[in-house]
This record gives sequence, C-alpha cells and structure tokens, in this order.
Amino acid sequence: MLNKKATFQRAHGNINVKINNNEINHFYQSGSAKVFYPNSSQKFKELVLVNTAGGITSGDNFVYNFDIVNKSKIFLTTQTAERAYKGFNERAKIKISLTIDDTSNLFWIPQELILFNNCNFDRNIEVNLSPNSNFVLAETTIFGRTAMGEYLEKGYFNDNWRINVDKNLVHAEALNLKGNIKENLSNIAAVKDGVAISNIFIYGKKLLSYEKFLPEILKNSETVLLSHSIWNDKILVRMVAKDAYDLKSIQKNLISILADDNIPKVWNS
Repeated sequence: MLNKKATFQRAHGNINVKINNNEINHFYQSGSAKVFYPNSSQKFKELVLVNTAGGITSGDNFVYNFDIVNKSKIFLTTQTAERAYKGFNERAKIKISLTIDDTSNLFWIPQELILFNNCNFDRNIEVNLSPNSNFVLAETTIFGRTAMGEYLEKGYFNDNWRINVDKNLVHAEALNLKGNIKENLSNIAAVKDGVAISNIFIYGKKLLSYEKFLPEILKNSETVLLSHSIWNDKILVRMVAKDAYDLKSIQKNLISILADDNIPKVWNS
C-alpha cells in the first residue's frame, strides 16, 4: 500500500477596497473573503466583512486592505463573530491594513473573535493615520465557546497592532497566548478568570472631545472590570469580563456616543 501524505483544503481570501466620500472607488475581493456595502441612511456607512469558510484554522490566510478618504464616515465590521478553530501545523494568518486620510472617520469594530481550544492563529493589524483623522479600533476576544460551557485551555494566539500617524508609530499592542492558556489567564495580573477582553483605541480631535462622557459609560460592575486612560491625543479603554454579553452592551453604548448615536445595523441582526 502506498503511503500518501494527507493534504487538506485551506481557506484564502483577499480584500482591497477604497472608499472615497462614502462611495466605492476601488473594489477587489477573492477567495473566502467577501465584503458588502449595504445601502444605509445613517451618517456612517457600513462595510461588512464575511468569511464564507465559516471560521479560520491552520494554514488559512486572509489579507484585508482598506483605504478611507475624502470625508468618508465608515463602520468596518463583520457579519458575525469570527471563530479560530482547533488547528495544528502551519498557523492561520490574518493581515489587516487600514489607511485613513485627514478628513475621514473610520471605526474598525468587528464582532468578537472566539478562540477555540488548540487554536493556532497569528493576526497583524497595521493602521496608517493622518494627523486629523478620527479613528476607533475595538477588538473583543472571547476565550472559548463560553455560551456552550467550553473554555480556552490550550492553543496559540499572537496578536499585534501597530498604529502610525504620518508614518510615525504612536501606539502598539501585543498579545501572545500559548501553552496552558487557562492557567495563565487565571492570574490576577492577566484577566483573573475573565472569559472575554476588549481593547479600544480612540484617536482624533473630534473623538477626544467625548472623553467627558466616558466615566458615565465605563462603570465597573460585578461582571465587567474596566478602565480608560488618555494621553498623547489618544484614549485607550480596556475591559475584562466574566460575561461577554455585558461587555458587548458597554461597547455598544460607547460606540453609539462616539458615532453620534449610530451603531452598525449588522450588530442588531
């Protein structure tokens, strides 16, 4: 009998979109990565990402590039939560590049990322801003399929953000989870048995003016521990939650304030 090395089908996707004055100026998509731009009467238009593969696992590779210019106001979000499934061998990879000009507003606010046991996943987010851009990046990560009573125990997740203004680095984030993740997350210096985290970066003169409203929104509770800080023309919000639903509710309220009472319609679907 011949021994044949097993090969598995992998998902790949590429998106390259430019929005000019809230209209599509350039549009390209391929593979399992799709993007929709539904009609909306809101001030903020929605770009909605869809992964038709249903999730990501080892060897999958996705690349997203978005250029937002000329007085555009855009919510960039996902149709549903992204799922990083069990995977071995080559890591799954997502690379995201966002460029915003001086006149535009972009909210990168995908729905939550759910990490399954033995996930194997690298993500890189690079943002290029101009001095007068207004920008929000909100990323939520859930450690396991907690709604089904499953919690992340082992795996690998490496997440890196780099945010630049005029090609100068102004903020960086790095999260590396590997090995016995459950034990590491139980540490009081990590998430103290929380099941979800959300990190929110806010930049721009207009958005900074909303800082006075944040203490009313960002209140600690029995299920969500959070804090925010402001320095060097940016605001950073960090949340740790024992209940992902409560965390999402706070995030919705915050986005609604920052976006003048708008939130993505797809969040309510």
